[in-house]
Amino acid sequence: MASVSGDIWHDNPFPLIPVVRLGPSADLGAAPVEAADSGNATVGTPTLEELSQLVDDYLAERPAGGRRGRTIALVGEFGLGKSHALREVYAALGARPDSPAMWIVDEPAQDMGRMYRDRLRGPGDTSRGRRAFEELVRDYYAYVTANRVGEQGSDPRLGTLDEIAAGLRDRSLDPDKVVSALRYDPEVIHADLRGTLGEVTEHRRFATALALLQEPPFTRMVWRWLNGEEPAEPLRERGITEAIGPSGGAGGQQYAAAGIDRVFDALAVQGFLHGRVGSPYVLLMDSLEKVLDWPEENRRTFVDAFERLVNIYASRGGLLVFCVSPDGLQALRASVHERVVQLWPTGFSERLTGELVAAYVDAGPDRSIPRARRSSGPFGPDALRLLYELTEGVPREVLRTCRQAWQLSEDRHGAVREVTAAAVLEAVSFLHEKVSKREVAADVHKALDLGQWRIASLDPVPARVSSPPDTDEEVLYWLAPAPNTYLAVILTRSVLLAGDAERIAAHVHGLRNAVHPARFEALLVVNGHVSQPMQDRLARSIGSRPLVYRQGPFAQSVDEALRQLGRRLEEVRREEDLVQLGERMRRDLERQTAQLTELRQAMATLTLEARPGAALPRTEPSTPQLTGPVPEAPSEPEQAAADLPGPVRRRFREALAVLDTVTRRVAGRTMTRRSAATPAELGALGCATLVRALTEDFRGSVAAWHRTALRGVPTDDQLSELRRICREYETAVEVLPVHLLGSAGQAHPLTAARTVEVLAEEVWGTLSAATVP
Repeated sequence: MASVSGDIWHDNPFPLIPVVRLGPSADLGAAPVEAADSGNATVGTPTLEELSQLVDDYLAERPAGGRRGRTIALVGEFGLGKSHALREVYAALGARPDSPAMWIVDEPAQDMGRMYRDRLRGPGDTSRGRRAFEELVRDYYAYVTANRVGEQGSDPRLGTLDEIAAGLRDRSLDPDKVVSALRYDPEVIHADLRGTLGEVTEHRRFATALALLQEPPFTRMVWRWLNGEEPAEPLRERGITEAIGPSGGAGGQQYAAAGIDRVFDALAVQGFLHGRVGSPYVLLMDSLEKVLDWPEENRRTFVDAFERLVNIYASRGGLLVFCVSPDGLQALRASVHERVVQLWPTGFSERLTGELVAAYVDAGPDRSIPRARRSSGPFGPDALRLLYELTEGVPREVLRTCRQAWQLSEDRHGAVREVTAAAVLEAVSFLHEKVSKREVAADVHKALDLGQWRIASLDPVPARVSSPPDTDEEVLYWLAPAPNTYLAVILTRSVLLAGDAERIAAHVHGLRNAVHPARFEALLVVNGHVSQPMQDRLARSIGSRPLVYRQGPFAQSVDEALRQLGRRLEEVRREEDLVQLGERMRRDLERQTAQLTELRQAMATLTLEARPGAALPRTEPSTPQLTGPVPEAPSEPEQAAADLPGPVRRRFREALAVLDTVTRRVAGRTMTRRSAATPAELGALGCATLVRALTEDFRGSVAAWHRTALRGVPTDDQLSELRRICREYETAVEVLPVHLLGSAGQAHPLTAARTVEVLAEEVWGTLSAATVP
């Protein structure tokens, strides 16, 4: 519902491009600029209030020992209103009757010389600013000359140094008269700059320029040089041979680095002059993170020069405010962080989002509506709530969405009666679903080529299940990172409402159950918009975070996401294999326990038979009677393994013979002693019997594998399967107490334990060498 029923609005009040810049453009004025920037309305946020308070505190200081400098960083991602807050500082300072000297850099550029000439705004841009700077230079000359005289002793005719300095600061003394009376020397200012800025800048050429600025024949020349132009010939004759910002050259990065240093030198010197005489001075710099895209040498030069500038402003009474992204702030050194006050703007709350919308509607051209009835205009409560949830209160996204929703709500006459929640949904989809599904699928295919991903030969589920009709979800690819495991790459449109997330979760769960819960993962690619809370919700429900399509290195992002999911599948599969192995060993152990019980009964029977007059225990017909050595392995497994290569058959035969030797040895000792087997003997006997059963199974698995591999050269998957069979046997032997088996007999060089421990590796080495050409 609309907030004010029956009202009609005309002319979209929201900006076409909601971006603020600090450069020399029309949006720096106080008057609203139609559809040009987001500066037509301001909402009081905690960050803006804190920033204003810091600036007011800086200007309010009037300490006798000099003003305390401040450096403030507005840190955050794009669209949070950092530039808007910086422009509010500019407007507030410019509106003061005692407006301080200000320099404005809308964004740094590698060609800092051109930026200095064409885009830097400073006191030299206006005649008023030039006059103020010339007066500042006279004050500075008077100040440093008075200090020099004070060091050499006061002149009784001129008064004490303290009186002169105080008169200069409170403007009760004329700087020109003071300079004339003290007979200043141009080298005085050079010496002062050398003493304070000697490690920062090329002080001599600035000292010369500032001295010549007081001479009418040179004033215009010096101003042109200070504004970035090449020095005139009279300046060259006096040692000023290069422009502050080089105007050209073929020096590549060295040329660019030199321009960066010279521009920051100029800013440092001009700011230092104000601080030396106690005047406030301000530098506003936007988009500092742009330097992250520069070549390494230029980026390093900029960071070094910027750090020097921060130190000058902090120690010499200046105010430096800059905007930067979190990554850009991280690129600065820890020493800079220690000198900077950090303010982190966040997305607007639901209340502030409504205030932002109302401020723009109220500032629009349709002012016939009484002010008492104005609020959020045609945006009703439901539309505002959905607007806040989908944009997360990011001001730039709020304004973009409002403009689009307004356009979608216009009738054929251009009138708007209501902007509904449905219009907001449609606006978000329109703004974020610019790329076609075909283009997204092409980038996903690039990711598969990049990672050499194997596409499944057959889809594990029918097409009607993987990509149901009348839905926005589609499985682009079924990948098989390992045998019997699947990765589904699913493409969907914007996920805006809870119902969208529930539908996607149900689809993914259906695929997971249709394949195998432990052998399936899904990568959801969203071609559109999905808020952070919705991303978190999807991650909890489908088991992996969705990947939102962005132009640029998207193929690399898909490849990395698939690799992480592939590693997760591998870990789950390994855990499942271990569980299956444990279950198999449990069954084998139960079977072995039953066999040991039968062996105890047989050994007891043999012992009683050996004693004269001993009564034989009655046994059931089904109880096995042990009347001699343990019989040889049945012939069926031996025949099944007949196709194995001779060396492999011999290794299995030797291992089984060793285990039989251990069994006969233990039984023979018991027979000779004519007593029941000891617990140690029973343990060795049980271990030998269990290892023999595992070895028989191992031989059967290897024989089955070999029959399959004989069809041709083994594939990578077949060799991986053979390696898995061998590792499974190795793992089983490792957990058994094979050290109890003792020796393997005089004819065998290895112990029984070592024989079975190396069996799997020998089988793998022999078979892999025999089957791979």
